[in-house]
Amino acid sequence: EATGVFFHEAVGHRLEGERQNDEKEGRTFKGQIGQRILPAFLTVRDDPTTRRYAGKGLNGWYRFDDQGVAAQDTVLVADGVLKAFLTSRTPVEGTPKSNGHGRAQGTHRPMARMGNLIVEGSKAATVSRAKLKEMLLAEVRKQGKPYGLIVRDITGGNTNTSSYGYQAFKGIPRMVYPVDAKTGAERLVRGVEMVGTPLTVVSKVKAVSVTMGVFNGYCGAESGYVPVSAVAPAALFTEIE
Repeated sequence: EATGVFFHEAVGHRLEGERQNDEKEGRTFKGQIGQRILPAFLTVRDDPTTRRYAGKGLNGWYRFDDQGVAAQDTVLVADGVLKAFLTSRTPVEGTPKSNGHGRAQGTHRPMARMGNLIVEGSKAATVSRAKLKEMLLAEVRKQGKPYGLIVRDITGGNTNTSSYGYQAFKGIPRMVYPVDAKTGAERLVRGVEMVGTPLTVVSKVKAVSVTMGVFNGYCGAESGYVPVSAVAPAALFTEIE
């Protein structure tokens, strides 16, 4: 769930179409279609046509967007390479047609928004949750740290994409467990926030789990609040603030 929120805030918002046209936006990935922006073992897509995942309902499901365009399963990043942006009826360089993501709350003007953001890892890079913890402990010992952190639940997050902002994101975990470097013992702590700059942190993902988690919530932006979901594996980051 925490991985899903991370990709929603750090990557998803920066792939929304209208943000590529607005000079007031940071436009992190503008002009980078065909270039690698994530580790090669990661694929990211947004699929509002998926109603359920592993038996769990998805908030971001819909058949038509708020501009009357049929929802489409859109591959945004394939094997780490940027393929497309989320688009409404407003064209974007590299993605000239709507892919069914024009969304809004009530009478707000629709713009490109996420629906069901799905993060997937290639088979060669996916491991069990137990193995992921082993890799975490190995990395902690390699770096000479006293502990690593496991985030098991998260309440949500936010980000700033404007050109005058710091291009940072923040996640607000609910359940965080420091893992002792020597014994592997875990304990629950409070008051932790995840922060960072997107391009730096995404480069620190080294492996993901076979099992996937679902986060359902609501996302607020210029076109209001819309229901969204994120489906993602657990991920091993070698560094985060």
